[in-house]
Amino acid sequence: MRNEEDALVRGLLTGLAGFRWVAWAWLATVLLLTREELDVPLLAVGLAAAALAVTVLATLVLRDGPGRLLSPPLIAVEVAVAVALSIGDGVAYAGPHPQSLGSAWPLAGILTAGIAWAGRGGAAAGVLVGLGRLVGAVVEASGSGWQDDATISALSTIVLYALAGGIAGFATGKLREAERRISVVQAREEVARTLHDGVLQCLAVVQRRSGDPELARLARDQERELREYLFGTGVAVGGGDLGVRLRAAAAQFEDRYGASARVVVDADVAALAPQVVEALGGAVAEALANAGKHGSASRVTVYAAPDEERGGVLCSVKDDGVGFEHSTVTEGVGLQRSVRGRLAEVDGEVVVDGNPGHGAEVRLWVPA
Repeated sequence: MRNEEDALVRGLLTGLAGFRWVAWAWLATVLLLTREELDVPLLAVGLAAAALAVTVLATLVLRDGPGRLLSPPLIAVEVAVAVALSIGDGVAYAGPHPQSLGSAWPLAGILTAGIAWAGRGGAAAGVLVGLGRLVGAVVEASGSGWQDDATISALSTIVLYALAGGIAGFATGKLREAERRISVVQAREEVARTLHDGVLQCLAVVQRRSGDPELARLARDQERELREYLFGTGVAVGGGDLGVRLRAAAAQFEDRYGASARVVVDADVAALAPQVVEALGGAVAEALANAGKHGSASRVTVYAAPDEERGGVLCSVKDDGVGFEHSTVTEGVGLQRSVRGRLAEVDGEVVVDGNPGHGAEVRLWVPA
């Protein structure tokens, strides 16, 4: 996880390193084009040299490790140069000029502060540099008088710099959080894959081959708890009480037949009326019982999701049992009354696919 965060920070700081060089090149261009308007040329050249020194230093430090570039002393130096550049701009020029020396380059220090110290740190650095710009504007206008448009310009600079630093910190925090979550999910998937191929398979073998009912029950309970820890209960937010009802039916099936059942409810499933939940849950419970009793299934998957074509909710109960041939098997009372009967009471529909030799699937549809 630490490596992913370091890679994220290195990527951001590498981008800022490129930005510093481009911004300094623009600073040098402005200095060259406006050299005739300079009142204190030595000061302007000195400020440009200081900005270049910070740019070179930041690039060299970045090669050794991004963490060092986020150290408080380095950030303080860069922000201080940015403030000096903002103030010195008003001193170096004899009067109003079309482009400030510190228009772009100071943003690098503000954004770096945001990356290091989150939104508040970035905003504080932005305000500090913006105030430097205000002081420079006051010095520049001391000879010609302060104008209202100068006030608006200075305040706009403070707000924009503060927003830039705050947004940089906020965005970096969100990116770090996303990296951590992705890392946790990846680590969990690796552990789940390893345990699924080892421990879970071993527990399943114990259930099937053990002649001790208590040992088989213990293995089944441990398998269920481990699956729920690794994969979750399979009940996503959005299904209301449906997920709870389906999970209870699956647990009863596992206890009664010693098989494994996984329940997955799509997050987009809307909350259903209580009578619809009860009807669908009861029908699923009967379908599971048929899978264990008649199909000799060892694994069953119950999946519920919105029906994109017709609306409502479509629920599938699919097992790995022996299946059956419709032409030679008559539907029993359980399927007729407990499945079809329940769904008919809520205007639902049932489709059964026997799929001989490859497990059966019962598809249940109910209106939302």
